[in-house]
Amino acid sequence: MSTVDSILSILSNPQLLNITVALIILGIGYFTALLIRRTVFKVGARLYARNIASLVSKIIYYVILLIALSTALGYLGVELTGLIIAGGFAGIIVGVALQPLMASFFAGLYVMAERVIQQGEVVSIGNTMGEVVEVSLMFTKIRTFDGVLVTMPNSQLLSSVIQNYSKAVARRLEFTVSIAYSEDAEKAYRVIKETVDSHPYVLAEPAPDIFVSKLGDSGVVITVRVWVPRTLVYPVTKDLLWKIKKSLDNAGVSIPFPQLDVWIKTPVTLKREGSG
Repeated sequence: MSTVDSILSILSNPQLLNITVALIILGIGYFTALLIRRTVFKVGARLYARNIASLVSKIIYYVILLIALSTALGYLGVELTGLIIAGGFAGIIVGVALQPLMASFFAGLYVMAERVIQQGEVVSIGNTMGEVVEVSLMFTKIRTFDGVLVTMPNSQLLSSVIQNYSKAVARRLEFTVSIAYSEDAEKAYRVIKETVDSHPYVLAEPAPDIFVSKLGDSGVVITVRVWVPRTLVYPVTKDLLWKIKKSLDNAGVSIPFPQLDVWIKTPVTLKREGSG
């Protein structure tokens, strides 16, 4: 039998024709899904993280295969209405049961696509502050500065305020220094400014800001604001406070301790024990 006769035989037999068309649809659907999957992955990997590009390309791949399979089954006379209705009900039940997980999953997609936080950054989320250890599709892991590993669902990230300390080049430090009322405030200001200006890691721009911010109960409160490189916040805080303390001591400027003056309106006479 020649090729032409075979084709005519298939065309004359509706069942063989439907099977042939179904196979052709499956073949075209498979190669189309494969081509689109590779294209989406290559383009997505340039714009987003590779795991997100891989996930999206797989989803598109299986969706196209599912469409091709359902179309092919339709040509074979398979009734899909019942399966669609059953699948719809099953999808609703599964969706309700897995709602927390799905919320974390899509939140993870958003966080990773937008690069809200990334591994190695120092962040504060709610009451948790530390270094980001891992960002996955479901969970984010943060190691706090006291060594505790905190795992939180990604859905919590979208409902919390995220403070990312690693996005800026420099950070501002602010602390207060109190001097006694009897001390020379101008002298204390000069001592503090010289100490701040001579520190190697305090930035010249923005310039340090030193001013009297409060007249406290026990002394004059001086506020010191300086800008330092982001990675040196902790060591500069320790070092600068210690140097200011030493500089004030060497200059003879005293830092007062809390004290309270009590005034008695009614005169009180104190008598020694045993006296008349």
